[in-house]
This record gives sequence, structure tokens and C-alpha cells, in this order.
Amino acid sequence: MDSRPQGLRPRTISQALRTTLHLVREESDAFVLRQLGFSLGLLVLGAILNAARPVIYKLTIDAFTPGVAPGSPIMPVVLVGMLVLSQYALGLSVGLRQLVHGLGVQRLSRRISNKFFAHIVHLPMRYHLSRKTGAIGETMSQGLSGCQTVLQHTVFTFLPVVVELVVIIAVLLHFGHVVYLGILGVTGLAYGYTFWLAARQVVEPSRKVSSVQVDAQATLTDSLLNYETVKYFHAERTVCARFDDRQQAKEDAWRSVLRLKATQSVALNTIFALSVACSLGFAAYEVLSGSMTIGDFVLINTYVFRLVQPLEALGIAARDMSLALAFIERMLDVFREERENDRRCRATGLGRPSGRISFQSVTFAYNPDQTTLKGVSFELPPGQTIGIVGSSGSGKTSIVRLLLRLYEPDSGRICLDGIPISQMSLQCLRSAIAVVPQDTVLFNDTIASNIAFGRCGATLSEIEAAARLAHLDEFIASLPEGYQTLVGERGLKLSGGEKQRVAIARAALMKPSVFVFDEATSSLDSRTEREILRNLIELARASTTIVIAHRLATVVHADELLVLDRGSVVERGRHAELVMAGGAYAALWRAQNGPRAEVCDSLGFDHENPEAVAQ
Repeated sequence: MDSRPQGLRPRTISQALRTTLHLVREESDAFVLRQLGFSLGLLVLGAILNAARPVIYKLTIDAFTPGVAPGSPIMPVVLVGMLVLSQYALGLSVGLRQLVHGLGVQRLSRRISNKFFAHIVHLPMRYHLSRKTGAIGETMSQGLSGCQTVLQHTVFTFLPVVVELVVIIAVLLHFGHVVYLGILGVTGLAYGYTFWLAARQVVEPSRKVSSVQVDAQATLTDSLLNYETVKYFHAERTVCARFDDRQQAKEDAWRSVLRLKATQSVALNTIFALSVACSLGFAAYEVLSGSMTIGDFVLINTYVFRLVQPLEALGIAARDMSLALAFIERMLDVFREERENDRRCRATGLGRPSGRISFQSVTFAYNPDQTTLKGVSFELPPGQTIGIVGSSGSGKTSIVRLLLRLYEPDSGRICLDGIPISQMSLQCLRSAIAVVPQDTVLFNDTIASNIAFGRCGATLSEIEAAARLAHLDEFIASLPEGYQTLVGERGLKLSGGEKQRVAIARAALMKPSVFVFDEATSSLDSRTEREILRNLIELARASTTIVIAHRLATVVHADELLVLDRGSVVERGRHAELVMAGGAYAALWRAQNGPRAEVCDSLGFDHENPEAVAQ
């Protein structure tokens, strides 16, 4: 089931808020809801205390003013105590609110991060071939930052201001200061218009900031991942200049945002100064005329600052949420990408598949302009080996990608044990097939962990057995840390042949129904290749095997060979038959082996004897 947020394309601050609340609802567990609930309760308490303190302050001043508030001498002491306690309680509520809110937000960030990562790894091959690794990481970081910003301002800015505003209006009405409500109302409208204008203007620059930051991070990651190529071509200056270009674009984008912030600040300070001048000027007049007490003057003065400052905070929040909007938008773009189409496994309960594979008139194209496979059909009985050969670009690897459902065929059908793989779950399908790719990239972890990646929960003895099958055990034994040796990023501490043998051990550990070797010995020297070939033949004897090969000597033992040319099967048969036929396969064989091919043809091959094949 697709768990992506549906129909979410935030274009305004209100939409950004709805988007964040949607994600919060989806990803909040009981702990998150409890923490946010506590946070909201403390927020309301703090807002009431904050709005009530000026009233206590007014009453305290009036209590010390002779003739204004006659009463018990104890009353001023009580009011001072209440003032101190209210300040203390306010400080405690703010600290506690930050604690419970922070704990809830961290749990929520973890759950949203997991959701995003799970979505990324379930996206199809087409997406991963076009993405940039650094861009994905920066997109997730920006998205989380944007969600936290929206949630932070919702909890700590908008709601407190609303609560304080309600209390202030009630207090001013109670003390009969209607004129000041009018002044504050006009101030609020002026602030609101300024905020709205700034929020509108900052959206596009914010999107630009988000875009250039992602590009800069992608350039950084790409250069570091490919540092070996950088060294080969002495291109440090080139990649540094490229990164500086991205940083220059980032600086330019931020310059526009900062200018808007400065302009807004000037406008807000002007409004604030006019508001203070009007309020305090009129209040001073009323004090001098005797219609207002000093305590009332202090009350009005405090509320002017108390209300205008939160209004200014609202403007900053609106501007920040516009920036957060752009960040959330990029993350939602990724969420909208369609995940791999996974279906319930019809083969459930049937046990381990026998490995019978059939391609039935399969046609496929990566793009509409060029067809990669054209009506490919073949049947592979259980336990047999098929070799697929042909020139580069003939469609060999595409067959493997379709078999694993990394792509879906445009027409035709692929079956495993008579069941269309389109009706099988990806887990059922891919757990039955082990692939040894041509280009092996390892995780930056131990050799044991990289081998065990083929089967979760494998024991050390099983890992060692798989390493022996791949002729990797002697090499590992020679390492000081043995199976706990770190292979480095993408396995760059190992040679090409060593990485290939780790991939072979990883596949052997799966004990699959189908083995796929895609140029599995291409990185090995001739002696190691012969040893690996003997092991591969032995390893795959009880399984169905597909061997994609450029070097034909690695597939001469196959039960059947398919010769591809421009996406079509042009020949099929056993090695000796195809050589004798003198067609496309024979031409490839002689082109690769030269005079040696004539000797091999005259001697023939014993296809039942792997030792003879590997000589």
C-alpha cells in the first residue's frame, strides 16, 4: 500500500501548515502525541501567565501609590510575591515546554526520516539511475528542517500570540481602555499586511535557496565518492571550481532572502515606533490630565511592547515558514515518486521454487526512441544453465533487470515456475534469485557483513563456507583482522577480483533457486578466473543458472546459448553446434580466440567435465 502523502503540493503558508500536520498525524505514535499534548498545555499556561503579569504589575504600582488603591499594608507584599512567583512559574513552564516539545519532535523526526528512507529504497531503478546521492541527503535534511520549523512556529509562536491577544483584549476592556485597543488593532493590520507581503515575496527566493543548496551538496558528495577519478586526472582544481560555482549560486540566492529580511525589518520597526508613539503619547496625556493612574500607564506601556513584539515574531515566523515551505516541497516531490509495484506472492506456501524460467515474447525499451529487447523468448528448465552472449548494447543485462523486476516489460510475459513474476511479490521473487554483478560495490563495513548481506541472520560458519566456495577464505585468513576487516567506502580497499569474490560469496550464501552471473569473472586474472569458473559450475549445479558473458570461454559449458544482436535472439544452441554453424556466435568465438579457436574446435569440448572446460 502506498503510504505517500496524497495531493500535497504546498504553495502557501497555510498549505505548508496543513502539510506538516498531515505528516504529524501519519507519523505520530502515542509518545509523540503525549509530548505534544503536554507542550500545548504548558504553552497555554505560559501565555496566560505572560499576559497576566502586567496586570499584577499595575496593581502593585497602584498599591504603592498613595490614594490610588487604599487597603491593607500587607497587600503590596502579597502582590510583589505574586509577581515573583508568576515570573518563576513562567520560566519553569518555558523550560519544561522546550524539553517535552524537543523530545516529541526528535521522535517525530526519526519516524519521518524512516518513512522517507523507506520510500527512497523502494523506488524503482529508473529513479535511482537519475538521482544524485548528495541531493537526496540534502533534500531529507531540508524537509525535516522545514517540518520542524513549521511545527516550532505553530507551537511556540502562533498559539501563544493568540492566547495572549485574547487575554490582553479582555484586560483592556475590563479597565476601559478601548482607545488603545483601536491603536493596537490598526498596528496589527499594518503588521499583518507587511507580513503577508514579505511572505509572498520570499517564496521564490526560498525555493532558489533550497535548489542551490541541494545542488551544492550533490556536487560535494559526487566529488568525494569519485575521488579516485579526481586523482587519476589531477582534477582537484576542476572539482574545487565546480563546487565554488555552486557555492556562489547559493550565496547569490541567500543574498535575495537576506535583502527581503532587511526590508521587512525596516518596515516593522517603523510601524512599531509609530504604534509606541501613539499609545504612550495618548497615555501620557491621560496621566497628566488625571484620567489615568501611573499603574494604568505602566499597563498600557507593557501591553504595547507585549503585543507588538509577538506580532513581530509572527512576521518572522511567516517568513521562516515560507522558507520551510520550499524545503518541504522538495521532500514531497520525492514522496510523489511512484514506488515499485509490489503484489501479494501467489507462490506463498509452494516452498522453494524449482527455478523454471520462461521469457515469452518480451519487448522492452528504456526510452520510446530505441527498443532494447524485441520479442525475446526462451525456456530454461530447472537445474540447467543458459549463456547469453552478444556485443555491448545487445540487451544482455536488460534481461537480468527484467527478471528481477527492476523494470517492467512493455509487452510479453516472464514466468518463474509458470507464475508470471508480475503477480509475485518482490520479496518472493528476489529471494529466489542471486545475482553476481559485473560491477560490485560493497558497503563500508566488514567483509563478514558484506558477505552476510546476502542473507540476514547468517552465522559465521555459513559465511566462512560461502567464502570458501568463492576462493576467498585464504585471502581473508591473511588479513590481520580476518572477517572483521573493513573494506572501505564502496569496497575500495579491496582489488577488483577480491570484490568480485565477495559478491560471489554473498550470492552463494543465499542458496537461491536461480543464479545469475553478469560478467562475474570480468575483473579476475586468468588463473583466478579458471578457479572461480570451476567453483561456479559446482556451486550452480543444483540451481538454474543464467550466465551473461562477453568472454565466450566462460559459457562454453552452458546447456544452451542465446546470441543477442540489437535486442533480438539471432542464434541459439550449444557451443559446438553454434561454432560449426559458422554464424554470429562462431564469428565472435574466432574474434576472441584467434588461432587458438581452431585448435579448440578440432579437439572439441567435453561439456559434462567442468575441469576440461576451465583449462
